[in-house]
Amino acid sequence: MDLAECLERVLGLKIQPLPGPHAAVADAAGPGYRILYLSTSAEFWEDRSQVNEVWDHFDRECLVLAEALIQVWGPPERVELSPVLDHSMQGETVPALAGVLSNFVPSLSAWHFEDRSVCLGVGQWDGELPVVLVAAAGDL
Repeated sequence: MDLAECLERVLGLKIQPLPGPHAAVADAAGPGYRILYLSTSAEFWEDRSQVNEVWDHFDRECLVLAEALIQVWGPPERVELSPVLDHSMQGETVPALAGVLSNFVPSLSAWHFEDRSVCLGVGQWDGELPVVLVAAAGDL
């Protein structure tokens, strides 16, 4: 992870317009939210022996980036996403960004602003897929 580049990308999430319903963007987006994949590990299809070590590495990267953001925006709120996933699985309506992130990120550090939240987290869609460091903006 290049800290300066990642910091610049995350800071941009606070001011960039969020995609509308028909926007095409890099990384991942939907109406009213944007998700950036800041760092991605290798896949674990054949060898899962390194998964815990990789998660630890990505958690440390996330903490370093969060510390840099604390210097700019102040302390974040810790957001657990398992309740969001539970509500979503029960057919309840959840904010789109929180719904997507809850599928692969267990918890986030979130900074709340007037028109959006900007958050950081580490996740993995499936045990064989890469671990990712994500930043996102939208309604949590």
